[in-house]
Amino acid sequence: MPTHAAPGLSSTTHDHSHPSHDSPTGRAIQAAARQAQRARRAETVRQRQRAALLDLLVQTMAELHISMAELNAARRAIGVRSRER
Repeated sequence: MPTHAAPGLSSTTHDHSHPSHDSPTGRAIQAAARQAQRARRAETVRQRQRAALLDLLVQTMAELHISMAELNAARRAIGVRSRER
């Protein structure tokens, strides 16, 4: 005659309150978790690239003696050109 352990204590019982990794819901949850991790990594990379670009911009402006007034004028000109398209 088999003995029964208390619920949740047996290694052979499954906790049905959480979806199995093999179920469609479990796979969807795992896929969403992987996608969220990829998004976090991509955002970290984007932030590093942005910081590197900003550093390069500052260095280049200093080396070429580009003033903020010149930079702002160029930004305005780009804005005008993009609105004309």
